[in-house]
Amino acid sequence: MKPVTMQYFASLSMPVYGLYGMSETTGAATIMTNHKFALDSAGYCLPGADLKIANPDEKGEGEICMRGRNIMMGYLKNEKATSETIDEQGFIHSGDKGKIDEHGFLRITGRIKELIITAGGENVAPVPIEDNFKAVCPPCSNIMVVGEGQRFMAALITFKVDVDPKSGAPGQGLAPECINFFKKELGIDIKTADEACNSPEVAKYIKKCLDETNKKTVSRAAQLRKFKLVPVDFSIPGGEMTPTLKLKRKVTENKYINLVQEMFAQAAKL
Repeated sequence: MKPVTMQYFASLSMPVYGLYGMSETTGAATIMTNHKFALDSAGYCLPGADLKIANPDEKGEGEICMRGRNIMMGYLKNEKATSETIDEQGFIHSGDKGKIDEHGFLRITGRIKELIITAGGENVAPVPIEDNFKAVCPPCSNIMVVGEGQRFMAALITFKVDVDPKSGAPGQGLAPECINFFKKELGIDIKTADEACNSPEVAKYIKKCLDETNKKTVSRAAQLRKFKLVPVDFSIPGGEMTPTLKLKRKVTENKYINLVQEMFAQAAKL
């Protein structure tokens, strides 16, 4: 669950107790209770089970691994996949990146497979950057950080738009909240995503949001230097999102490869 959702319910005195787990852990591997609760965490280890961070870096971040009676025996008739997922000590490797704080709470920081490796060899987790950007940029719907093998990070950004209730396909018209935001905060009257993408005022505002986001990045290599506004929001029908609304990063990057290449080509000329 996104932190902003948990914060909203907490503001109503309705705390949502988060937990973390996988199908392979038969549900939860961490929990929260009234007596042990941290709003910005994924909970603490389920009693009777084990939780560890494999190969932690200097920040204590590494792969989240779990062990206990709640762990599956293995994948049916697939010993290779089982051995790749469960190690010799009985820990299941999640593929998620995180750390355990001084109070024992698990904090998820990204996906191992989603890490972007820069030209300088530094690992950048895109999800925290994307979440921080969306928190400071209300009219924007989605953002995808790109920069594999590049000297800096860049981003593809979409706006909140009307969605077809039957197909789930995004339209061209900006969502009412988006229209109202631009009119009230920027003093401009625009009603479509195309107009937003071509507006100098909107571009200036997005740059301001990027600057705010960059203040929270863990290193200079993780800072966003370039961006492109995409007139069509990411969606399941469009192929950019999974049924659980997770970004298909490779698919999306390939779909908008011209925009991606343009961002890095512009920088190469400087």
